[in-house]
Amino acid sequence: MKKLELKGLEKIDSVLAWIEERILVFCILFMAVILIANVISRNFFNSSINASEEVSQFLVVLATFLGTSYAARKGLHIRMSILNDFLKGKPQKLLALVVSLATAVIMFYLSWLAFRYVRRVGTLHRVSPILQVPLHYIWSVVPVGFVLTGVQYLLTFARNLTSDEVWVSYYVKDENAEPEAAPIEGGN
Repeated sequence: MKKLELKGLEKIDSVLAWIEERILVFCILFMAVILIANVISRNFFNSSINASEEVSQFLVVLATFLGTSYAARKGLHIRMSILNDFLKGKPQKLLALVVSLATAVIMFYLSWLAFRYVRRVGTLHRVSPILQVPLHYIWSVVPVGFVLTGVQYLLTFARNLTSDEVWVSYYVKDENAEPEAAPIEGGN
């Protein structure tokens, strides 16, 4: 039954990964197009596209907070691994469990704080200066990104709980868990 439940989670996660990848690609490409168009407009027509910087800021927010979930899924997040590199066996496994669970809890807490902030911005009816877009629409991606990242770390925790190996994400094994001995230079 556990395998069936995990297969369902894996399917949902693969759909989320597909959606995230398309959104991230769109954000980067559209940001490049609009900023290049603005440079061309400024240099050749002496007129700037007023909304280009504002739209680019919106796209950066979207790419950043969806990108955290993507990075956690692919095991591409920044890690401080010095302690992990010194540990072996059960202590290393315990560290992986604690780090993934603590990070998930922190991500969910940050999502709660971000949700409260976005809700407050919505009640204040704040809008962007040029496009007049309600800012709570744009910033709503922040709590969503934190929740998706928290889910990735919960999946990592589950993988580490049910596997003998050490995992940095649900799909990526820790390559430093069993480091090879480095050859000694000048040895016999």
